Amino acid sequence: MSGEIRKLRDLGGSGGVAIPKDTLREWGLIDDDDELADAYLRVDNTDDAVTVEPVQ
Repeated sequence: MSGEIRKLRDLGGSGGVAIPKDTLREWGLIDDDDELADAYLRVDNTDDAVTVEPVQ
């Protein structure tokens, strides 16, 4: 899968994408203290959908 690699950041505002904390925990990107890991996400945009997944 091609796409853009973006750093995971805890920011709000326009242009951002909200990912539920439970999903981030499942991906291993947030700990039990709700702290974000230093991680990157792959974002792939097609005509039909946007796919976001952690970079391993």
